[in-house]
Amino acid sequence: MNWAEPKPPTEGISYYDHTICETPFGKLKIEWKSWKESDSYDVMLNDSDWVGAEYDLESAKELARNYLVKKHKELSELLGL
Repeated sequence: MNWAEPKPPTEGISYYDHTICETPFGKLKIEWKSWKESDSYDVMLNDSDWVGAEYDLESAKELARNYLVKKHKELSELLGL
């Protein structure tokens, strides 16, 4: 997966530090509050579907990847592929 470099809060994109990955299912975004000593890394798909949260960026990326693998499998089964 090709994640963008982490970026600070950006008007119109995210109120928090974030990174984005474009996928065939839409835009995956990981957001976190870098000013907090210990914060979760929340994963969202298309700014509407909450995927889950982890406590470090690499684990959040793995959560996002596993989510896509699961969705791909569900879609393949639905289409009989």
